Amino acid sequence: MTQEAQGMPQSAALGPRPRTAVARTWNRLRGMPLLPLAILAVVVFAGIFAPFIEPHDPDHPDLLRNLQPPIGFGGAWSYPFGTDSLGRDVLSRLIDGARISLFVGLAVVIGAGGLGTLLAVVAGYFRGAVDVVISRVTDVFLAVPFLLVAISVVGALGASTQNLILVLVFMTWSGYTRVLRGEVLRIRDADYVKLAQVAGCGSLRILGRHILPNIVNPLIILATLQLSAVIIIEASLSFLGLGVPPPQATWGGMLSAGKDYIGVNNALVILPGLAIALTCLSINLIGDWLRRVLDPKFRAL
Repeated sequence: MTQEAQGMPQSAALGPRPRTAVARTWNRLRGMPLLPLAILAVVVFAGIFAPFIEPHDPDHPDLLRNLQPPIGFGGAWSYPFGTDSLGRDVLSRLIDGARISLFVGLAVVIGAGGLGTLLAVVAGYFRGAVDVVISRVTDVFLAVPFLLVAISVVGALGASTQNLILVLVFMTWSGYTRVLRGEVLRIRDADYVKLAQVAGCGSLRILGRHILPNIVNPLIILATLQLSAVIIIEASLSFLGLGVPPPQATWGGMLSAGKDYIGVNNALVILPGLAIALTCLSINLIGDWLRRVLDPKFRAL
């Protein structure tokens, strides 16, 4: 019996039409977290153009204007977020703190990501004794209490932006190596890599054309998620006086200075705390969206 005789349209028997490339792209983009992207865009804009948009010098004290409240609580429009205990503009210091947080975060992500990726590629592709040594060293770094070691090392070396970046790079590369090594091992056993080896391609050519391009997606996801972790760690160390030294404005340093004025001017802790929370939450949500977009397991067919 034919499909027409059964009353079934032929197009229905063939099933749903395959989605076009435009439809697949729209399906991925429509789940884009717009609010987190907008928040992160504001933070990035503030960090890049901080010297041009700060209404006041963030490090200039004015004791005659200290502890002014924000607008809506008796404050003046010239200091919309109020001033701290030394009379410095809170808004300007928040903007300058965004610049420091992004600089430290990006520097650590680039440094740790580059080192971790290099070691992962070497360990996963060449295997053997090199793989054993790198894997065991990676396990050691993963087992070490990160924040405790960072506090100890920065305390011994002294608080500075350079020391903070070096310590964070030294302590965070192992996460990249652990994840990316597994990806390299999987790709190395793929048929197209074996065919390239049979065809006489050298190791550098295989690494450049087949291995590295196929680990870019997980690398981007790891870097995005680690950026928020680095911002929190930098703020924690600055809160303890072991991060970027004063008078440089940092969100963690603002929290540390403002904690003594809780009940007098709560904005001194609420505003930098909100800046840290919203920035890190936005980065995590964007990283989760990137994972769904870039990971083939989550892609719509």
